[in-house]
Amino acid sequence: MNRDGLRHLDACIEAVLAQELEGGFEVVMVDNGSSDGSVAHVRQRFPRVRVIEAGRNLGFAAGNNLALRELETEYGVLLNNDTRARPGWLAALVAAADSEPRAASVQAKLVFADRPAVIQSAGSLLLSDGSAGDRGAGEPDDGRYDRREEIFAACGAAALYRREALAEAGLFDEGFFMYYEDTDLSWRLRLAGWKVLFEPGAVVEHVHAASSAAGSAFMRFHADRNRLLMVLKNAPLGFLLHSFASLGRRAARPGSAQVGPAAGRSPSRVLLSFLGRAPAALVQRLRIRSRRKVADAEILKWAYPRERWDARS
Repeated sequence: MNRDGLRHLDACIEAVLAQELEGGFEVVMVDNGSSDGSVAHVRQRFPRVRVIEAGRNLGFAAGNNLALRELETEYGVLLNNDTRARPGWLAALVAAADSEPRAASVQAKLVFADRPAVIQSAGSLLLSDGSAGDRGAGEPDDGRYDRREEIFAACGAAALYRREALAEAGLFDEGFFMYYEDTDLSWRLRLAGWKVLFEPGAVVEHVHAASSAAGSAFMRFHADRNRLLMVLKNAPLGFLLHSFASLGRRAARPGSAQVGPAAGRSPSRVLLSFLGRAPAALVQRLRIRSRRKVADAEILKWAYPRERWDARS
């Protein structure tokens, strides 16, 4: 998916087109209303790439859903425009999915583009307060994440999705716009009885937070609100109450106007937006929880202690 990412597109698309996969593959670029000439450039330089024009900025969730709704093959693979896939990336993702029929999603190993020997994400963690975290973030890519294994959730920046699983659990929640939509989807897939895998042989270099600066007000607002919506939709009551209480304690700390671990956030804005979307989320919760095939204990065994996450060196 692309929005005003012209500066990244050549490297991203050239790396994708260089991939090899038995039976071939189609490359689709969803453009979210770019104004930098991205569409004309891709159509002229990469005629093999099919372009879907959204016409406006639909966000990560709805933008990617445009392509996923048209998926006719067994798998669809999402890739941010600010990435460069290393050789063998695509074949490794497909091989991992083929190896496990109940794998709804397979995440690639993401490393920082400017520090390619450092992990950005080896899968998404569900923290014990309902937040999400990138497994392995900031750690050296020295072999400690070189095993194909099950993870809680996939980061949508570079992940494969199985069409059959999406048909059962649904696509990205478009009300999220961006952030937490990938963790929310993975949670729903797990409740429906599917698995999520990490494939270390599929390596992608990623310009982290190119779409919105890390720590920006835009990013913090959507992350804080969407975390609440995700928990409301998917979590058992006890976990939900614990998560909301944890958020409240953080916001109430003396001298702090924050929501969550980072300063500079607006609790009132987050709360008002959350309350406006809560009725629809409650309807989704009834549907998701009534159809779940997996006990909550199986989901919550993946919860990673928040204290341990905060204590990382």
